[in-house]
Amino acid sequence: MFRAALVNPFLESALTFLKQELNTEVNRGQLRLEASRSTSGEVSVAIGVTGDAEGIVIYSMAERTAKAMASAMIGEPVPMFDELAESAIAEMGNIITGRAAIGLEECGYVCKLSPPTLVSGAGVVISTLDIQRLIIPLEMPLGYLEISVALRQVKPK
Repeated sequence: MFRAALVNPFLESALTFLKQELNTEVNRGQLRLEASRSTSGEVSVAIGVTGDAEGIVIYSMAERTAKAMASAMIGEPVPMFDELAESAIAEMGNIITGRAAIGLEECGYVCKLSPPTLVSGAGVVISTLDIQRLIIPLEMPLGYLEISVALRQVKPK
């Protein structure tokens, strides 16, 4: 069972970042629980969370979306998904998750984050073992971004 306090900070942080930093409109799709072990896109950023809540958050998107988002962040065209684009997308995950960690702390969950890990390839298996993923689908003119929040509460609140 997912607690809203573990998910809402990620949704709010993502919406704020995408609207303010990338200057794009965002439509949230229907939230859903998923047990899939495979990533949905060709480019994924994974960030581990430890502390009062533990697990992983994964940001997945098509390479085309990653290039469009990197381009918006950098302020110039990104024709190839190179190291600069990888760095921009990893930083996007870092910023959203960092802001979400502040929101988690406001709800009483003190957490630490791992550095972002960028994974390329469609259908890559990133197992969250026994932690279900809550999927937050976000549609933008830049493309489709799927945020998988796989967190569990460590101590009762």
